Amino acid sequence: MEIAKKRTRRWPVATAVAALLLALLLFGRWYEERRASSSSTNFLMNTFVSQTVYGPHREEAVAAVVERLRQFESVYSLYKDSSQVEAINRNAGVAPVEVDAEVFTLIARAKALSEESGGAFDITVAPLSLLWDITGKNPRVPAQGEIDQALALVDYRDILLDEERGTVMLRRPGQKLDLGAIAKGYACAVAGQVYRQQGVESAVLSIGGNVYTVGHQPGGKPFDIGVSAPVKDRTELLGTLHADGMVISTSGAYERYFEVDGRRYHHIFDPATGWPAQSDLLSVTVISQDGALADAMSTALFVEGLDGIKENLDREEFSLLAVDATGAVYLSDNIRDDFVLTDENYHLADA
Repeated sequence: MEIAKKRTRRWPVATAVAALLLALLLFGRWYEERRASSSSTNFLMNTFVSQTVYGPHREEAVAAVVERLRQFESVYSLYKDSSQVEAINRNAGVAPVEVDAEVFTLIARAKALSEESGGAFDITVAPLSLLWDITGKNPRVPAQGEIDQALALVDYRDILLDEERGTVMLRRPGQKLDLGAIAKGYACAVAGQVYRQQGVESAVLSIGGNVYTVGHQPGGKPFDIGVSAPVKDRTELLGTLHADGMVISTSGAYERYFEVDGRRYHHIFDPATGWPAQSDLLSVTVISQDGALADAMSTALFVEGLDGIKENLDREEFSLLAVDATGAVYLSDNIRDDFVLTDENYHLADA
């Protein structure tokens, strides 16, 4: 009987060991599933859109984001005849256009940011961007007379909004909206909604000069986002930035441009002159939970220059990382511990 008792006592131990092994096996599979990733790169919104999504819902999430951004582009694009933005442009000076609530909200937000920036950011800049065609197939330096004619049509105050009817109208014929300097940042928030719906807890999305992070890396560490050095070869990094749930939006003269007789003409226009902005900055990066704000302010502050950076370093709504023409890097205090400068050609500006 004693022997039987001893054998009986071994069964709970064996069962516990088996349960532990099963738990370890299941945990291993769960852990590997959470670390697994799916990626895609697509050309949407006139730029490259890349995403890497981790976890069990990764493939469905990647496909859902691509589909949502295609739909987003069809509504907001300046270059699609069927878009609601182009419908507003066609009816400039003629009639109000009823738009979706999301479109109305974004245009109203863009107008408010245009006013806040004193016009340094202006979504009625399309007559200039189309004239210069810097991001198109036939970039050119227009005659000053052509620039003056286009510039006369640029004025965010001519955007007429009727919230009750949900309509948007441009006051004068020939005026056009171009949401390119705000839509990509806003699209990051749109993609973020899709990720949440799909149960995604870890992802990185890049839309042109905008990067959006969801959660942390599968191992628990923050994502290290590379900030490009403001030079032609964008493979060089200025440094790395920790960001969780933020949109990181960068504007700079090195991104899209063409050259004539040794002079560079970039795609960020100064709405006061009609020419590419003559900024004393090489690049501006804005970090915010608000993607539309980050995108718009990176453009506005590049146009405003270093004075605008110094005036806005301590804003609550966003943080700044800017590089001036001397190679000095300006940082908001609240991201100093999150940024690591890696390029010896640049230096941190005095705090």
